[in-house]
Amino acid sequence: MICDNVGHKTIRTCDGKMVMHMQTLYKFLNNLPILPKLVLIPAVPLLFLLLLGAMLSMDVLTFFSDEERLNEQYLLQKTAAQYMRSVADLETAFLGYAVTGNDYYFEGFTQRQATLLAFERELVGKLPREADQQFRELQKAVNKSVAEKWRFVEAIKAGTSAEAIRYIQEGKSREIMIEIRAWMRRFEEMEQQTTQRELSALNYDQLRTIFIILAGGVVTLALITLGLAVIAQSIAAPLVDLSKAVGSETGDAIPNIPELERKDEIGELTRVMGAMSSRIRQDVEELQHSEYTLKKLNASLSASEAKYRGLVDHAPVGIVITKGVKVTFSNRYNQQLAGLDPDKEVAPATFLQRIHPADRSQVLMTFAQAVAEGRPCETIFRFVHEDGNVRKILSRHVPIMDLESSDIVYVGFNIDITTLEGLQVRLSRVENLATLGQVAAGIAHELRNPLVGIGSTAKVLLDDFEPDDVKRKEVEVILSETRRLDRIVNEIVDFARVRRIAPTRVDLIQLVNEVAKLLKVQLDQKHLVLKTDVSPMINEIHADRDQLRQVLLNVVHNALEATAVGGAPIQITADELFREERPGIMIQVKDAGHGIAQELIGQIFQPFVTFGKRNGTGLGLAICKNIIEAHGGDIYASSELGRGTILGIWMPLEQEPVSTKG
Repeated sequence: MICDNVGHKTIRTCDGKMVMHMQTLYKFLNNLPILPKLVLIPAVPLLFLLLLGAMLSMDVLTFFSDEERLNEQYLLQKTAAQYMRSVADLETAFLGYAVTGNDYYFEGFTQRQATLLAFERELVGKLPREADQQFRELQKAVNKSVAEKWRFVEAIKAGTSAEAIRYIQEGKSREIMIEIRAWMRRFEEMEQQTTQRELSALNYDQLRTIFIILAGGVVTLALITLGLAVIAQSIAAPLVDLSKAVGSETGDAIPNIPELERKDEIGELTRVMGAMSSRIRQDVEELQHSEYTLKKLNASLSASEAKYRGLVDHAPVGIVITKGVKVTFSNRYNQQLAGLDPDKEVAPATFLQRIHPADRSQVLMTFAQAVAEGRPCETIFRFVHEDGNVRKILSRHVPIMDLESSDIVYVGFNIDITTLEGLQVRLSRVENLATLGQVAAGIAHELRNPLVGIGSTAKVLLDDFEPDDVKRKEVEVILSETRRLDRIVNEIVDFARVRRIAPTRVDLIQLVNEVAKLLKVQLDQKHLVLKTDVSPMINEIHADRDQLRQVLLNVVHNALEATAVGGAPIQITADELFREERPGIMIQVKDAGHGIAQELIGQIFQPFVTFGKRNGTGLGLAICKNIIEAHGGDIYASSELGRGTILGIWMPLEQEPVSTKG
């Protein structure tokens, strides 16, 4: 609606028209029956949800198509790389045959030519148009080179190798290979550009899908909320008003039901309830004279208790009935909670005996006071079984008037909260550990400055004593312990800080060799050998190089300390391992040391826990666990006493991109 803003009068006119339209719409909704109303209002978010689902399905199909094209591109690139390696192998075989005349090189030459033909059949016609043109040019250059080499091979087989030797010495073979390599580089650049375009399309489709999900969810939630608000205003609000009108009356008075000017079921309900209210007033006097009849009816209802006892007896909640404080009924589950046989009759006093002695008097006093006041009662106590097992119980008792006796009947519901209590204790312990870690980090920061001062002072004092002075050795002890404390402080700070990784391309073989070089002195001292077996297909990983080196150093150092002098070699293996269709790498460090007991293996990644080490803070593996989890991986250990330990690390090959908000 468009309204002029010339004056207040025009604004009031527009506002008045808007209010009239809203009142008309509200009146229409009020007069509409409830079923069409409930169908009409949710139809809007439902239709939007269907539209969103259709859009999302199309985006998902597009995403899968992009991913399939990317996989095909990867396979073609892999085949192209193999084709290029085969060209180099063909050249090597030709040179070997031309120089030596050995048939071994001739067989290699023919095999490489067959391999080239096989790769050409796989690549021709399957590449994108530009890349296919580049490859066909490359193919022409390769075929020309192969044809020329076959001419020299035939000459060599005929006993004339001088022309082939002269061809090689003049560098003509090298010129052709330089031309082929130039075509190879252009082809590789074309393939890389194609792969980059496919990756960009895949990322765009992924972001689009996420945006549709988030935006659609927000809009759907808004539409649902708006629909619920309209339903509440049209249905729930008049019902609340009706409930307040009914509940405002006190005593035995029959409430007056206001009739609503509506044509839907709620308006009809108010008219019917008004008529019923008038009729009830007339029937109240008759009902007051039928009290004796109602008592007999209650007696009949009590006789039907046996029909429902089976249901109550097998309920998954302890149910108990008492008269006063005396137990008159207990179902099977309640007897199980008390550690009693559910199939046997149990004396009422037995339940009291099974309550923990420390809780018994408090439970009796609380329940007796509630019975005396005729109010509900809630207590928490413990049942002690004969085998010493303890179950913690939440008990809620509700009073029900017994018409045949002056005693108040209580129905109690007993719920086993032992597991919940254990979870609360564990949660409290975790929170305490987190707080302890923060406190430890704070203390570590505060200890650094005094340690620096002590170390500096000890170094100064060390220069004041002669090498054979007894006090010099004491100062050296102070300096050594200061360094050890500084190392412990650094490990505590390293463990407590939040892990942020800076992933780069890491050559895993080079990193493992670097770790072996850093530990060479310790390995030589214990006469140990470090063996590595890294799959060449995954020798490169996307990770934080420094932090990954810290993990490998710590793990290999632990294996070194656990292995006896001159023991079996320490093995490092790395293989590709997919998890939930995500490519990753599994690194395992295996030693033949003393091993770890099974009951202790689950604690080695906890902070301040160390086994079998003379020096250590117990933070090394805990820090390693934090680093690996920051990379989206996990770390585990398996061990057998006397046979050694295997520590495994799984990490994704590629780290997820981290979005930053400025």
